[in-house]
Amino acid sequence: MPEINDHLFQYHNRGGTLVTWFAIKQEVAATSYYQYMNSTGYWYIMKQVRSTNTTTYTYTTPVNTSAATGWTGRAALSYNNPNTAFAEG
Repeated sequence: MPEINDHLFQYHNRGGTLVTWFAIKQEVAATSYYQYMNSTGYWYIMKQVRSTNTTTYTYTTPVNTSAATGWTGRAALSYNNPNTAFAEG
């Protein structure tokens, strides 16, 4: 099974603040899930769906709740495109 090793994402929030997200969990299959957390305890899950000709990525909105509970219920969470999931405002 492929694994994420030393994988992280960095985003700039409004105002230039850098936020680093570290991969903390993964499940790799036809529909794969990857959970990321930052240093303040916020987490989100990226869902990857592969079909014959396409791969689609969608995301949960980052939240500061139990990452373990979020991971357990990952299949039932709401997923959106990155512009919606990471919208500020």
